[in-house]
Amino acid sequence: MIDKERSGRDGLLVRAGSGRCLGATAFVLATLACLVGSAAQVARPSVPARGGMLEDLPGLSADPSESQAADRGLYYSVYRVVRGDTLSDIADRYDLTLDTIVSFNDIQNARSLRPGTLLKVPSISGILYAAKEGEEVGAIAAKQEISADRVIEANGLMSERIESGRTLFLPDARLASFKLREISGDLFRWPARGWITTWYGWDKDPFTGARRFHNGLDIGVDTWTPVLAPMDGYVSDTGYASGLGNYILLTHHAGWSSIYGHLQTISVKRGQRVSTGTRLGYSGNTGYSTGPHLHFSVFKNGRSVNPANVLH
Repeated sequence: MIDKERSGRDGLLVRAGSGRCLGATAFVLATLACLVGSAAQVARPSVPARGGMLEDLPGLSADPSESQAADRGLYYSVYRVVRGDTLSDIADRYDLTLDTIVSFNDIQNARSLRPGTLLKVPSISGILYAAKEGEEVGAIAAKQEISADRVIEANGLMSERIESGRTLFLPDARLASFKLREISGDLFRWPARGWITTWYGWDKDPFTGARRFHNGLDIGVDTWTPVLAPMDGYVSDTGYASGLGNYILLTHHAGWSSIYGHLQTISVKRGQRVSTGTRLGYSGNTGYSTGPHLHFSVFKNGRSVNPANVLH
């Protein structure tokens, strides 16, 4: 009897214990459910978890500076010219067009660049443009073959209408090729190959010794040396003058003109169009001259210019 009672109690104890275990398990599960659904925080582990970055995925960049560099906007830096610099070298160094450096610094003569000069260097290639009365962004962009949207964005414009005289930055625009040649000093070819006997500037008259201003270059050549047109243009005058002897006056683009004196003969006629390399005549020793040579003068809008600055 005693054994049976103990067995019966043990069975009850076991069943009661099993019931208590099931209740405890249910309690734990309910508690976890509450924690998951609540704002309770999980304790931070002693070693922080780490993983891969965006750079692990092809086509994506984890460095925000890269996306910023792609749209860095327009800003300026300053460069001090050192001995041996050329405008082309400086433009290449900053990955800009030559037109950009010329335009932003209002350079009229690239050959006048001097060490110590401070140049404004923009971050984007383009040129500055003064808007004319009635002009709109669309027309300007079409003429320059650039994006109107980029012009509006770069200049912070609210519309395509522009007030007269406003200076605009035109991204990716270029200067006219003739203008760039003019600034670079590459306008005129040598009309004849020889040696310089008299430079441009003040000197002494070869006959009287009096001080005078010589407004051209005297190029020493043999008589009957061909004289060639150094740039496209047309013959605006020919003739004979006591000082120049037989001469030719050419008119070129953008207010430029040139004179050729002491010619032996003249091969062109007034009003004739000439191309670079057209034979104008032959050198000689006519007029006020001590020997065979070619007098070569250049003018811009009627004012004398040193030919050495525009010859190449």
